[in-house]
Amino acid sequence: MLTSRYVRTSVIPALFVAVCSIACDMGTPAGPLVHEHHAVETGAAKSARVEIDMAGGDLDVKSGAATLFEGDFNFNVPDLKPEIAYTVNGDTGSLKVTQGSASGNHENKWQLSLNETTPVDLNVKLSAGDAQLVLGKLNLRSLSIRLGAGDLTVDLRGTPAMSYKVNVTAGAGDTTIELPTSVGVSVNTTSLITDVNVSGLEQRGGRWINPRAESSPVKVDLDVQHAIGDLRLRVE
Repeated sequence: MLTSRYVRTSVIPALFVAVCSIACDMGTPAGPLVHEHHAVETGAAKSARVEIDMAGGDLDVKSGAATLFEGDFNFNVPDLKPEIAYTVNGDTGSLKVTQGSASGNHENKWQLSLNETTPVDLNVKLSAGDAQLVLGKLNLRSLSIRLGAGDLTVDLRGTPAMSYKVNVTAGAGDTTIELPTSVGVSVNTTSLITDVNVSGLEQRGGRWINPRAESSPVKVDLDVQHAIGDLRLRVE
């Protein structure tokens, strides 16, 4: 395992603005806990763009849905009721899962899944909270993740059939990214005040790469911007 520490004061200042704005709101009265289940069929689409935008809470995303999308939502503030919109334009489906915002002591948890066959461009945003994203079995074409404050775990272990790019922007909290061993992996990290712990990768030309990075026809290319907390990269 390799460990390094980065301190760069010119990187990611906007993340602090987002974190501060989350902390400055006054409380919103909570009500009884509400549970909702939603499912979205793929329809005529052969690929999909999926946007998940959560205000704050606990977010779990994984593969295994029988339809394009399945989700269980638990919340106790009416403003946190999820909004789900799906349209198909030609061969491409566009799914947006969003919600309003609330502050104070509230409960908000999303447990979501996507199917493993549809090629998908996935965009995940969480303002504040913890996220567990187990995505290695998805048919990813691209992946973007943005977390304002909280802990993030991204598991990309699997056997992807096509190359794809990943962009991760994390504010204050610990981030762990598990990477596949079966394909080439290349990671660029930009950090503010962060301990970077790396396992299964070597540093070359300013990037972290695995032994398959130069020979594999399939590659996972990551760009990780991390502000404060521990960053762990693992290929095991």
